Amino acid sequence: MAQTTSGMAASDMSVWLSTDGSNYTDVSGFANSVEIDGGERETGEAYTFTGDTAIIKAGKRGPLTVTVRGIYTETASEYYDMVVDAYEAGSALYVRWSPGGGDSGDLGFTSQAGIVKNAPYPIGEASTAEPIMTELVLEVAYVTEAAIGTAGWS
Repeated sequence: MAQTTSGMAASDMSVWLSTDGSNYTDVSGFANSVEIDGGERETGEAYTFTGDTAIIKAGKRGPLTVTVRGIYTETASEYYDMVVDAYEAGSALYVRWSPGGGDSGDLGFTSQAGIVKNAPYPIGEASTAEPIMTELVLEVAYVTEAAIGTAGWS
């Protein structure tokens, strides 16, 4: 197989948050990383008297953790405000992202309603001039993948 020429850089990714799964706020200007963890599928095995190897079957998938890191600001309705409000209320939050930027035809990934697991409060060090970051750790049951429609994500 030939080496690909269609690799992508994450620098064009778009990231959106929603409290209702319908109305999304573009937080691409705040977010600087998206990571996924978990989702391992359970497996089971059994052996029989005949044969030398296990019989392996697939089970359920575990929950996923979607982590989004973003710049801390104190402006209402921006990234941090949305995350901390959902955390403190224990309310649902949705995240969606598109490695291609969210244009028509790009692939988009959308979480199911999730729960903010971590305390997203800002932290920092006096010895650095780096922007203060905050982190969203969202536990969800699944993420769906779909092509973005003709209107894009707007």
